[in-house]
Amino acid sequence: SNHFHLLVKVKPGDEVPDKELIKRVKKDGGVMQMLVHDPELLRNRLSDVSEYVRYIKQVFSRWYNRIHKRKGYFWGDRFKSVWIESGEALLACLAYIDLNPVRAEMVEKPEDYRFSSIAYRVQAGNKHNFLSWDGLPFTNKRKALSLYRAYLYQNGGLKVEGKQGQIGADVLKDAEDTGFELNQGDVFRYRIRHFSDGLVIGSRGFIREAYGAFGDTIIRKKSRGAYATGAGPGIYSLRRLTG
Repeated sequence: SNHFHLLVKVKPGDEVPDKELIKRVKKDGGVMQMLVHDPELLRNRLSDVSEYVRYIKQVFSRWYNRIHKRKGYFWGDRFKSVWIESGEALLACLAYIDLNPVRAEMVEKPEDYRFSSIAYRVQAGNKHNFLSWDGLPFTNKRKALSLYRAYLYQNGGLKVEGKQGQIGADVLKDAEDTGFELNQGDVFRYRIRHFSDGLVIGSRGFIREAYGAFGDTIIRKKSRGAYATGAGPGIYSLRRLTG
């Protein structure tokens, strides 16, 4: 299905100084770099939800069309935005998004779907604090992940009209038995589950050797790097596996 869900916090543009704004844009790359000489216009673009979604859709559709040698409009419809109140409403919305792959019977557990917030927290350890618990009803931030998993699993175990998938009773019981905590074995397993997508796995030096051996046949120069896998110190991948 050619659609996606995003839950984002939009900050006023004037909260980000010009220098920091330009630094972020240059780091991310893309068409926004053309606006670095006009910080005010850039700020307005980046603090506008419509512009933000348009940019994501545009970049992805261009990439997809190039890879699959196709032309034409990619997305099924215009985007829809909803203003969500902090607290229970925000929590319910986040859980709805993270449970979508389960409801669609794509995965058994929410963490199994790689491209979700719960998977990013587990697999990448929320690298660079990219995701926030702000606005969610968790007073104990250190326990936030297990509290959220409890909410997620308990709701995911309920049958929803019009949806086929749900979290199985045995899976829910196993999670309940551990207090919805993930032990080190679970975390390690999630962080290495996509090794087959890494193309080349090893030390930084080994990754550099792979670039030298295969050149541009495996990956574009601008995307080259040795990415930490999260599976242990000194273990890197040629492809980014954890966001």
